[in-house]
Amino acid sequence: MQSTLRHLEEINRRLRREIRQKMGEELDGLGIKELRGLEQSLDESLRLVRQRKYHVIATQTETYKKKLKSTHEAHRSLLRELEMKDEHIDYRFAMEDALAMANGGAQMYAFRVHPSQQELLGLGYETHDLSLA
Repeated sequence: MQSTLRHLEEINRRLRREIRQKMGEELDGLGIKELRGLEQSLDESLRLVRQRKYHVIATQTETYKKKLKSTHEAHRSLLRELEMKDEHIDYRFAMEDALAMANGGAQMYAFRVHPSQQELLGLGYETHDLSLA
């Protein structure tokens, strides 16, 4: 039991020293070979951290690209749906009367003839017959 405890304490001491050395502390007692080994260990750690970082960035980029593509597709679908609805709607334009044009310039307004009132368009009610209330 005592030998196991001493062994674990020694492992703990070595790991703490290694952590301090990786943080740049307690480097005075190290020789060239030990410093070189520490440098290689840090280079490998840095390589792994960068590799993980680039993987996370690539994954996030792909996710955002998919979301953007999905949003564009939804937008196109809504536009197509709107265009299909608009194919059956008759839009007309009306100009304000001459008095309004003389006082400030012409204004043009768009209006939609309701499908139940399509017969009005064939009875002489054209854009020049309509006025805004």
